[in-house]
Amino acid sequence: MKKFFKLGCFGFIGLIVLIIIISAVSSGGDSDTSSNEPKEEVKEKKKDAPKKEINYGIGDVVKVGDLEYTIKEKKEADQVGPSVLPEKASGKFVVLEVSLKNKGNEAVTADASFFKLKRGEKVYEADSAASISANQGEDGQIENSFFLQEVNPDSEAAGKVVFDVAPEVADASDLKVQVQTGVFGTETETITLK
Repeated sequence: MKKFFKLGCFGFIGLIVLIIIISAVSSGGDSDTSSNEPKEEVKEKKKDAPKKEINYGIGDVVKVGDLEYTIKEKKEADQVGPSVLPEKASGKFVVLEVSLKNKGNEAVTADASFFKLKRGEKVYEADSAASISANQGEDGQIENSFFLQEVNPDSEAAGKVVFDVAPEVADASDLKVQVQTGVFGTETETITLK
């Protein structure tokens, strides 16, 4: 009886091993299906690939996520802000008159970092202090500074965003502005400054 029990245990273990092997072999056929999945992903990417490139310029309303941007004007300056305490450029200021409208369902905290000046592969960040100063009146009041400013749904913020760049960059004819959905910039669009 003990001999049969030992043989029965080995038989039972052998049966389990056999089931595992059969499962592994039969699921190996599913790996062919998974090799088809990347082909489907490639097809999906091809569907998304023909995204039509739109060339936005000054005055165009540019929708990025729930935000709508408009670059109203581009100027150059050596200093910005009130005459009492102006902010002076180390190079030259590129001053953009912009508006941002929140078309979403929740408030957005807008910031000058939503705007990036681009020339070829080079990216220039907005100068926060100069942007605040550029939005300051002679009486000291600051409106729409684009410094952590809450913009509620269906509301608009308008003001100046300032970049301190080298004079040859400020004068360049191939400058563009990248605008984004928020701090992390998951969605972006580019506006040509001509």
